[in-house]
Amino acid sequence: MEILMWIVFAVLMGSILVVALSVVIVASRENRVYSAEARTWQRLAQSGIPTQAEVESLKRSEHELSRGGSQGQTVYACELALKVFDGEGGSRPAVVRTLIDEGLVPQFAVAGTRVHLLRDPGNAAVLAVDRTRTPLEIPRATA
Repeated sequence: MEILMWIVFAVLMGSILVVALSVVIVASRENRVYSAEARTWQRLAQSGIPTQAEVESLKRSEHELSRGGSQGQTVYACELALKVFDGEGGSRPAVVRTLIDEGLVPQFAVAGTRVHLLRDPGNAAVLAVDRTRTPLEIPRATA
């Protein structure tokens, strides 16, 4: 009877470890996807072409990913469906996945909100939110 209990315990613990490992893998992968936009912005801050877009919709990440932001607040992984203006009177759809301060999420959830972007000069499909003109985090108050 004791061996049977140990076998059941081992199976349960093994199952828990597999579930925990899969949660860590999914969270890490999702964090990488939503953090990539910030690295793109850093790269485009010097050479990117300024453009504007209009928010069509905002969706939170499938797994409700959130983490601490650079100001100590909580940021949420969000997918912005945008209508990007080309400067010649036309527009095209685009999706930008990024991390947004919880206090700013409602602002981006309003369809029609204007967003400033930087576009890669070599690839118009590569976009990043221009944080100098459209902040994604609320800065801390300084004394």
